[in-house]
Order: sequence, then structure tokens, then C-alpha cells
Amino acid sequence: MEHDRRTPAQYARGLRWELRSRWANHASYLTFSRRRHPLGVLSDETELVIEGYMRSANTFSTVAFQTSQPQPVRLAHHLHAPAQIIAAAHMGIPALVPVRAPRDAAISVTIRSPQVTLRQALQAHVRFHEAILPYRDAIHVGLFDDVTTDLGTVIQAMNERFGTSFTPFLHTPENVQNVYDLIDERARHPAYTDAIRRFVSGTITYEQLAEARTHANGSMPELPENRVARPSASRRRSQELLAERYMDPVLADLRERADAAYRRLAFGD
Repeated sequence: MEHDRRTPAQYARGLRWELRSRWANHASYLTFSRRRHPLGVLSDETELVIEGYMRSANTFSTVAFQTSQPQPVRLAHHLHAPAQIIAAAHMGIPALVPVRAPRDAAISVTIRSPQVTLRQALQAHVRFHEAILPYRDAIHVGLFDDVTTDLGTVIQAMNERFGTSFTPFLHTPENVQNVYDLIDERARHPAYTDAIRRFVSGTITYEQLAEARTHANGSMPELPENRVARPSASRRRSQELLAERYMDPVLADLRERADAAYRRLAFGD
């Protein structure tokens, strides 16, 4: 049986996390998010939405996509909100939705956010994907493995679907390393963090981001390992420990529901 190992403070934070994940299904969440994350919410200027459940290559896909464009593309991203995808479908804005198998996504969420239980992560995974299933024909689904190993092909397929002409990402070791470097840089929250956000969202060029770096003062903060939005050795060890807990019989019904929603969205099963 899955035991709750959280402290009272973690329990309270986990409850807030769950309530927000439920709210993210509703349009009012976009209104709230425009005040806190104005660059990430879609608008009349948005050219593309990249939005998926947490820990599903959202950061890699947004950073890699933006670094491959000759000119900034106005992106809406990183709300982890079905409401954003649904709004894009209604507005006719192209949307790329990275999807990841529920086991891997839920385990990754609990590693990054220890206040969240596997049950909460799975429930949120189900809510997210069931909410967007009715809009499957209006979005482009990118499988996690495809997004992280051949994003260029995903972008090409998206262009064919929507009639867009975005530049595909060239998945070379050098380009991938540049993406991971910027992801790590972003996660450290340096003094020029706002410039990184604006670059990823498509409101400034890479040259303007580089200029912001040169004018920044202060040392680069350390990066906590559990906050790294890329693969890491220590996280792989934690994944192995959580995999056994994921197979707890008490989670069987929830696993089945999550798997069904994932298969229908990813493969049309």
C-alpha cells in the first residue's frame, strides 16, 4: 500500500499543488495566469502553443524549438494547463502537445516535487489528458521519445498538419547540448532570468539574450539536482526506487485509467 511519507508542511504544499492542477482545467485559470505568467498565456499574438503535462519534455521542446527559429516565434507554454490547449483549439492556434507515458511522468513529478504523491501525480495525469481528448483532432501530439530524440521530425509533421513553416530542430549533439545548457541556465534563476523567459516566449532574439548576459552582475546560483529539467544520474536512481511503489495494487485502477487516456491521445486507441 502506498504510504504517505510527507511532513505536514509537504502535505499542505501537495494539497495546494493538487487544487491548482484541478483548476488548470478551467478557463479561469488562464485569467489568473495572465497576471502571474503573462508571457506564457496565449493571446492574439500567439503563433504556437507548446503545452503538456508536467515532466513531459515541455522545457526541452520549447527551448529547442525557439533556438532553431531564424526569428522569434511567439509561444504560449509551461502552464501545464488543459485550459490553454482547449483555448488554442477554439482560437485555431497550432498546438504541440508533448505526451509521456503515465508511469514515467508520474514518477518524474514526485521526484521533482516531493510534496506530491504518486496518487496525486497519476490523478493529475488522468485529468489533464482526459480533458484534452475531445480536441485531439485540433492539436499535434508529440510522443516523449520522439520529442527528445528527433524534435525536427515532430516539427515537420506539425507543419504538415497546420500548414505552418516553422524551422525543424536539427538534433545534433552540439544543438542538444546548447539546449541543455540554456535549460540549466534558466533553472538557476540568474539576474537576467526575465531575458531567458522572453527569449523562450519569443519576444526577444537570442542576440538580445546574449546582451542581457553580458550586462548581468553576480555569480550564477547553484542548481538543485531535483530541479534540473533534463536527464540526470541521481534522478535515475530515484526512479528505480519509485517504480516499485508505482506498481502498488492500490493504484491499479488509476494506472489503468491513466494508461487508457494516454493511449487514446497518443495513438488513437
